[in-house]
Amino acid sequence: MRVIKKVKEKLKQGLFLRYLFDRLVAVGLEITPYYLVQEGLFGETGLDLNPKLDQDVPDFLEPADMKIISAKSEVDFSEEMLLDRIANGDRCFAIKHNNDIVAYSWCNLRECHSKLFPFQLKNDEAYLFDARTFETYRGKNLGPYLRYQLYKQLMQMGKTKCFSITLLFNTPAIKFKKKLKARPVRFYLYIELFRKYHWNILLRNHEKPHGRRDLSSTIYFSQK
Repeated sequence: MRVIKKVKEKLKQGLFLRYLFDRLVAVGLEITPYYLVQEGLFGETGLDLNPKLDQDVPDFLEPADMKIISAKSEVDFSEEMLLDRIANGDRCFAIKHNNDIVAYSWCNLRECHSKLFPFQLKNDEAYLFDARTFETYRGKNLGPYLRYQLYKQLMQMGKTKCFSITLLFNTPAIKFKKKLKARPVRFYLYIELFRKYHWNILLRNHEKPHGRRDLSSTIYFSQK
């Protein structure tokens, strides 16, 4: 009865597919629909994204700051794991308020290292991931503002195209990126069987013919 009740609740919330996919993971089948998204300035320089908080100028964090982030109860990564990110080329862009980190967004300048869609970046590209505003400071427009400032920083570094991945059921992330005028590039279905076999199937191509980047339409990842 408890299971039936949960299913009914998910149906009411329009999240039945997400509930079903989560249950399938337990039997070795992962199904993840997601968007590959292109972000950036797109010629926009005047989006109204001013935060409702007096804060320091956003900047890239130093390794010593990883201790502050990892100590937050909302973060699931240890200091060592975050330091490994930096050692592997990831960079963390953040906002501080009264010497505390209130929001951050990570980027990689070499590759998109998501297991859903890994690919090497070109010299003018960046991959954005793991954006968070800590709960106490939510509702102040800090997330979109920080991301927008990151676009500007990356532009100065010659990174004119930014990519990210958004899961279909991650409604807050979709709203966040729409606010920034981000554009879906492709819609994929990722399938993983027993953590051994991997498929990536293109469901929709949002780009025009002869678009900006050559990304394979259907990709098969062989067994590990």
